[in-house]
Amino acid sequence: MKALTLPRDLYDRIVADARHTPDVEICGLLAGRGSYCTAAYPVLNVSPTPAVAFYMDPQSQIDALLAMDTDGETLLGIYHSHPRTPALPSARDAAGAAYPGVAYLIISLEEPARIDVAAFTFEAGEFAPMQLATG
Repeated sequence: MKALTLPRDLYDRIVADARHTPDVEICGLLAGRGSYCTAAYPVLNVSPTPAVAFYMDPQSQIDALLAMDTDGETLLGIYHSHPRTPALPSARDAAGAAYPGVAYLIISLEEPARIDVAAFTFEAGEFAPMQLATG
C-alpha cells in the first residue's frame, strides 16, 4: 500500500481519542477496502508503561479482527499516539511492528495546539513514510 485514505470523521475521532487521554498512548486498528478506511477499532492499551508504549489487549484485538471479517473489511492499519514525541516511529515501534504491508499511523500530541498525524509502511524491517489523505 502506497497511500491511505482516512475519511475526515474517522481522522477526527482518532485525534479526539488521543486528546482525551493525552498522558497515555492510545491504540487501535484501521479497517477498510483497498486503501480506503471505513472503520477504526479502538483497542485497549495494556502496556505497563502506557505513557511511552502501547501493547494491544489481545482479546480486544481479536474481537476487532473478527468484526472486520464479519463486515468484509481487511486490516489496513494500526494507529497509536505519542503523547510527548513527534509523529515518527520509535525504536520501540519498530521492535513491535508485526504487520508488513499495512499502514502505521502515529498521532503526536507533542505540540497540543497543533496535532501531527503521519503514516508509514513497515517493510523489510524499516519504516518508510507513506501518503495519508484525509477527507
